[in-house]
Amino acid sequence: MTGRIVIGIGNSFRRDDGVGIVVADEVARRNLPGVRVVTTIAEPVAMLDWWNEAELAVVVDAAAGEGLTPGLVQRWTPGSDARAVVSSHALGLAETYALGQAMGRIPDELVVLTIAVADTDNGVGLTPAVAAAVPVAVQTILAELDR
Repeated sequence: MTGRIVIGIGNSFRRDDGVGIVVADEVARRNLPGVRVVTTIAEPVAMLDWWNEAELAVVVDAAAGEGLTPGLVQRWTPGSDARAVVSSHALGLAETYALGQAMGRIPDELVVLTIAVADTDNGVGLTPAVAAAVPVAVQTILAELDR
């Protein structure tokens, strides 16, 4: 397997749910050699095709759930506590990874970053707490890519 990929998940028309796309777009602007950046609207299963040949896949998504502070950036890897990945989508990232494992379609290494959201109603633009987390998430991704 070769290559590194950053996958931003979200829906830019559902306020904070678009944070994964915003973060991925910021990473893409850096034109990092050997790094592919893609985005998808609430389709984690599409990741199986994208990350199948990757040595490192970094996925960023919105997280929704009780007790999460908006703007909180969390890191999850397979084998760690799946509760850290509380996706705002019906099929979560931990479940997507498990499906990929069963199908033999997983990256060599997977890192998931989630950003806790405040508002996923219809509309555009991130809330202030989530917007403030974007640079933190971008720097975290750059550090993962540099390891």
